[in-house]
Amino acid sequence: MLRTIVVLLLSIGVLSLLWLIRPAPAERIAPTWVVPPPPSGLHERIPAAPPTLAPAPPISTETLLVQPNLDVAIPADLYHPADHPALALQLDQALAYVSARFGSPPTSRMRAQIIHDQGCMLRGLARTDQRVLEVLTCNDLPHHRVINIAAHEFVHQLAHDRYGAVHMQSDLIMLEGIATWGAGSYWLGGSPSFRDFVRDNYSANLLPLATHYRGRSIHDMNQLYYQWASFVEFLLETHGRERLDALAVTGNRQPGSGDYVGVYGVPLAELEQAWRAWQES
Repeated sequence: MLRTIVVLLLSIGVLSLLWLIRPAPAERIAPTWVVPPPPSGLHERIPAAPPTLAPAPPISTETLLVQPNLDVAIPADLYHPADHPALALQLDQALAYVSARFGSPPTSRMRAQIIHDQGCMLRGLARTDQRVLEVLTCNDLPHHRVINIAAHEFVHQLAHDRYGAVHMQSDLIMLEGIATWGAGSYWLGGSPSFRDFVRDNYSANLLPLATHYRGRSIHDMNQLYYQWASFVEFLLETHGRERLDALAVTGNRQPGSGDYVGVYGVPLAELEQAWRAWQES
């Protein structure tokens, strides 16, 4: 009996010691290999988030406004509620404009999700496989800048509808050049064409078309988008839409990776030389 009691006390002591020295519980964070990759139709230009836990955003209700061509969701704490209908209408009008300019309408309804960004960083992305575009903005930024960003993202959805998901993996020159060109007047700032815009703003220091914006300044990134849009304009004017559509589904997301020889019979370098001459003529 005494022996049984001693064994029992020793067992309790060992269990207590194991409890005291056990490892601390691991944080409930999914390791990278369990986190699913972005959808194939995700297009974004947002830097990767640092590997830290951000505080949860404040809960905000939203207004859903149903327009002829899309649904628009706006947070209740973003802009004055009385301005929401006008903003939704302008977004719908922008979609109609870029659809006409691009040459084909959306295949079905989409959703424009306006997000109140506490850091006040204006940016957009298109989740084309979900038919959702997002524009992050804040109360200090005017409505028209939301419309300008949305116009570009709308064209990404239209391109997905026209070319299929393969377009989202195409040559970056085509991927962003077509979306910028398709946004038209929303990105031209009063210029009659992207050719004129580039001539007036960048002609003294053109960047090579096959330049990636990764690691470069915002100024360079903007310049590349406008140059690529001008290049798309050049290809349309000199070679027509059919060839542009064929090029738009080639490449591997690297600028200059498209099948220029297969579509136009010459490499990108030769087309770029002709574009530069056209640009300055």
